[in-house]
Amino acid sequence: MALVFAFWNHPTVLTILLLVLVLLAVLALVALLAASGRATLAAEQGAVVGRDDGDQL
Repeated sequence: MALVFAFWNHPTVLTILLLVLVLLAVLALVALLAASGRATLAAEQGAVVGRDDGDQL
């Protein structure tokens, strides 16, 4: 825990890059969970996932 506070109080380029990578990983996980939830909901409702029923030219 002391190491975390040491990096937080004196951030280096490596620390900032690590924090950015962790943030990107969390955002990717949230996006995957949201996409999975949409696909599951659409499947339960009998819809075709990824299909647009709009007018085709």
